[in-house]
Amino acid sequence: MEVARHVIDTYFRDVPNPLVRHHLDSFADMLNVKIPNFIRGLNPLTRNLPDGRQIEIFVGGKSGKELVYLPPTDEAGAILFPHTCRLENRTYTFEIRGTMEFDYIIEDSRETVKFEDVIIARLPLMLKSSICPLSTMTSSELLEAGECKFELGGYFVIGGSEKVLLSQERLGDNMFYANKRIQAKTSAPKIAGTVEIEEENKIEGATKEELYEYIAGIRTINETGTRGPYFHFLTLPPKNLKPDDPKLLEKTDDLSSFSKQRLCVIQLPGFAKPVPVLSVFYALGVSNHKDIYDTIFCGVPESERSIYDETFAELVLSHEVFLAQIMKAETDQAQDANLLVLKKQCRTPTQSAVYVNLYNDLFSHCEPSDGESSGSLYRRKAYLLGQMLKMAVDVSLDIKPKSDRDHYKYKRLVSSGDLCFEEFRKVYTTTRDTMLRSMEERVFYEKESYSGKKLKDLVRETPAIYWKSYNFLNEIEKSFKAAWGGKDGVSQELGRISYPGTVAYLRRVNVDMDKTTKQIEARRIHGSSWGFLCPTDNPDGGNVGLIKSLTLFCSLSTASPFKDMLNFVSAFKTFKPLSLIHPSKWLASWTKIHINSDLVGVFTSETEDFHYDMIQKRRSGEISKFVSLCWNRFENEYIIQTDAGRPCRPLYREGVKPETVRRTTSWASFITKVMDYVDAQETESLRVSMEPFSDSQLSEIHGITIFSASGSIVPNSDHNQAPRNMFSCQQIKHACSWANTAYYKRFDTISTILNYAQQPLSQTWTTKHIMGKDGCLGYGENAIVALGIYSGYNQEDSVILNESSMKRGMFNTTYYHTYETSEEMINVMAGTRSEFGNIVTDARFRETVVPQEGKDYTKLDSDGIIAQGSIVTDDTVLVGIVTPVTNEAGQTVGYRDKAYLPKRGQHGIVDAVHRFTVSAPGFGNAVIVLHGVKIRIAEHRVPLLGDKFCSRHGQKGTSGFALAEEDMPYTASGLRPDMIVNPHAFPTRMTIGQFIETMGVKVAVELGAMLDSTPFSSQNRIGELKDIMLKLGMHPYGHELMYNGQTGEMIEAEIFIGPTYYLRLKLMTEDKINYRSTGPRKLLTKQPVEGRADGGGLRIGEMERDGLISHGVSRFVQESMMERSDKHEILFQPETGYLDSTAELEGAKIDTPYSLGLFIRELEAMHISMRLSAP
Repeated sequence: MEVARHVIDTYFRDVPNPLVRHHLDSFADMLNVKIPNFIRGLNPLTRNLPDGRQIEIFVGGKSGKELVYLPPTDEAGAILFPHTCRLENRTYTFEIRGTMEFDYIIEDSRETVKFEDVIIARLPLMLKSSICPLSTMTSSELLEAGECKFELGGYFVIGGSEKVLLSQERLGDNMFYANKRIQAKTSAPKIAGTVEIEEENKIEGATKEELYEYIAGIRTINETGTRGPYFHFLTLPPKNLKPDDPKLLEKTDDLSSFSKQRLCVIQLPGFAKPVPVLSVFYALGVSNHKDIYDTIFCGVPESERSIYDETFAELVLSHEVFLAQIMKAETDQAQDANLLVLKKQCRTPTQSAVYVNLYNDLFSHCEPSDGESSGSLYRRKAYLLGQMLKMAVDVSLDIKPKSDRDHYKYKRLVSSGDLCFEEFRKVYTTTRDTMLRSMEERVFYEKESYSGKKLKDLVRETPAIYWKSYNFLNEIEKSFKAAWGGKDGVSQELGRISYPGTVAYLRRVNVDMDKTTKQIEARRIHGSSWGFLCPTDNPDGGNVGLIKSLTLFCSLSTASPFKDMLNFVSAFKTFKPLSLIHPSKWLASWTKIHINSDLVGVFTSETEDFHYDMIQKRRSGEISKFVSLCWNRFENEYIIQTDAGRPCRPLYREGVKPETVRRTTSWASFITKVMDYVDAQETESLRVSMEPFSDSQLSEIHGITIFSASGSIVPNSDHNQAPRNMFSCQQIKHACSWANTAYYKRFDTISTILNYAQQPLSQTWTTKHIMGKDGCLGYGENAIVALGIYSGYNQEDSVILNESSMKRGMFNTTYYHTYETSEEMINVMAGTRSEFGNIVTDARFRETVVPQEGKDYTKLDSDGIIAQGSIVTDDTVLVGIVTPVTNEAGQTVGYRDKAYLPKRGQHGIVDAVHRFTVSAPGFGNAVIVLHGVKIRIAEHRVPLLGDKFCSRHGQKGTSGFALAEEDMPYTASGLRPDMIVNPHAFPTRMTIGQFIETMGVKVAVELGAMLDSTPFSSQNRIGELKDIMLKLGMHPYGHELMYNGQTGEMIEAEIFIGPTYYLRLKLMTEDKINYRSTGPRKLLTKQPVEGRADGGGLRIGEMERDGLISHGVSRFVQESMMERSDKHEILFQPETGYLDSTAELEGAKIDTPYSLGLFIRELEAMHISMRLSAP
């Protein structure tokens, strides 16, 4: 076990920012690879003018490499830190600057205008990324800069708020899949969706095979992201079965008619509707049925092909019938029917457009190599199309099952850098189109100014006239604040309740699907996620299975260049490219080679040598450690994956010995000498030993590596019921703790600091790495907990607290609440705005402004802001604000008080005040400076009745009673517990881990040591603790005799008592309790409004009413339903039973709830008459 502990210690010591490494790596990949490649891939930005002149724009210069990233600076040019952005509600950004070259092609001449140091874009900057100044700071420097000493990074500061982009679990690009689905119609399929033809007649007696149609698909995008994503969707109709009735069969003269109903079509980019698959084969140069057959079933031995013959015959016959019907309506019978079909469905109905679409957009991930001919590329794409069709045919014939798209070989985890690049790509494309359109419009409307060679004067001083660089930040800020990519839940506020909660946010994975969906399989834990995603750190309720967490060692791959891998493959001696292989010459013994789902060629032999060679290259660092090398011997395929977003994890190599691991002292050495990183695809072809140090197989490092950061700090989790571990992971995130060492510099909206946070005496190996240096960030306290029933106040999940322990500081917290306000522009034209001011002492307001009744203005300074150190109640004015009163001419004639008050029930002391300024646009080009302020109020909170507490094993309870210490039970040595928990909480919840923790900590206290409670590190932990306790003279199971603190009598039962680490949760009575005498009411119903924040009341519903009636308090019920609610006097006609009165009948006045009259009027509006009967 010490070997595995050495591995974990080395990982967290050597890998910088290991918990957010996936975010930092993806952001660095975006900066260093994706953005430059994307910009180069789109260069030049071209616009052809109607008169034949042409404009070409090169962003980043002709080479596309003249780009530079500038770190964030303020207005004075000094380095800007994230803490300043939080305080002043700014966005932490960096600039992309570069060269822009404009080439004007006029007749045969080319004029070039070059602009340097142009702002290309301004983007949000990830904290602790390579550009961020925090990335090189020490812990003391971080604290001085306003950050936590253990700052993680990996998130953004947007408008002063900390935002994190959750990693998104999506189906990967460039992944072929096959499935089947129920076809809606039972009749023979029509082909009207392809072209307009006459409807086929249904064959008498023919049926559909289970009404299923078979599909295959792929979402393709090229390596630079400049082409795609494009969806390809192939549909294979159901097979027509021959009639079971012999009489019907005798009536049918042409039995081949049953095989003409299976026209296979595919939806491709650039085509308006699905097109026949066989027509696409013809367009790709596969011109006869034999070659198409060989292309589809290449690699299938001749002896096994007969099973496909009937299906292929049906496809060909159906296609021929379809083409014959198409040609009936054509006058030119000599034209190629297949090209005609494609041309009609192409969005640009020309033959050249058909081939352009097939060359560029069909399987866009299959790109031409250097010097590769178009014929060779078309052949490669034909093989991919054949592979796609074969997958659908295999499913239809039950040769293979449908693709399990919940398998993690099909999944990609899209982290922050990739998500930001997606938004950058969208905004860049929009900005490019806007610029080119604006330039063309200017040339059109100012023809004289830009005629002929004057076109070179179109862009004079700066390209900023056309290139709107501010669009990038505006659009991406909108995505951060609203729905990222049109989807909720991607961008979230970073939780700062507890440090484990912050870590959990940064390692969270969100399944990219509708949360209301009823698909169960997507929520289940898939076996292929073993070691990549934590099985316990999942929420319960509606989000179960849709919110996941990365395991401790899980990393996300970054992309490796496709060409590098292709060079390695093509250099192997038995490699044969597809351009040299005719479909009819393909041998079944050849091994197909796929690189990112692109079929690049075959190995004619010696695949095992190649596999061994590539493994050695990966281990030596010649290729990336994240490259996936999967040799599927069953299908005779070699699959190489180099794309980004694949979850990968390390395993011991075969033959590794414990002594080798002990001698290895750096993580880099572990990667090169001891471990391999594998993903879900490669794991499919491996045998992995659950026991470490196997001689012939890769092996697991330790069981704790299957847990997330939150799950790994739960002690003895291998002895708990699974749901309890799940609850524990969630409760740890809501514990009052030291969430940030710089909390006194921050102005978080709400922060709960545990005054005397302690380290747990019972720890796992990862606690000291995840909870700050050596686990110094405590999130609970080591309390003496007794299990027993005492005084009747700890029934169910209630706990009894020791009052004296709380007076000594146990579970005392400081609750920080930040209030923020600023001056606002009211009328930009008139220049009027709200202002900060003290209406009591300021001569401008003292005589005219009327203060609010009952509010305390005495603690404001001369600027109208409350002074630091002031005692605050909910009637204390925090900021004096006045708004101008204007006359009809818009002139200010006075001021009105709009004092800024704390929320209802607030009390405490003003702990800190931060003042800042905000610039706002004024009339014309004027800039108006507005003042803002943030006020942090500290409130000391002692546990009250109803506050929630829990252990680290999912045992949650509420405070039921605070009992004086002298009345608490005590042991023979005089030890009195801090808490008494009801023992009935344990039999059903089966949290044996808590018993082990208490027993172990008793031993640890006796020996003066910390207890190792790492799961899966002992096979007989209870027995080991029992033996040690016996040697120390303790009861073997932690029981002790105790005495009643009120009577002094010995309790007639052995009590299980000992130290247990307990947490105080942020859910407190003081934040939930609600009451009111009178207050605001709804305009419609006249009843009290809802909600504590709005001054609402408590709802007396049906169950509450029944409970009150059972107690005989009828008068209180009347008060609740009428007197304190919506009592109203209405007119009533006793003779007719209707409301109101007429001239003939005099009405009587009765008291009823106003809502009754409203209900009657609504019924009358629906022509339903309701009459009242009075005694």
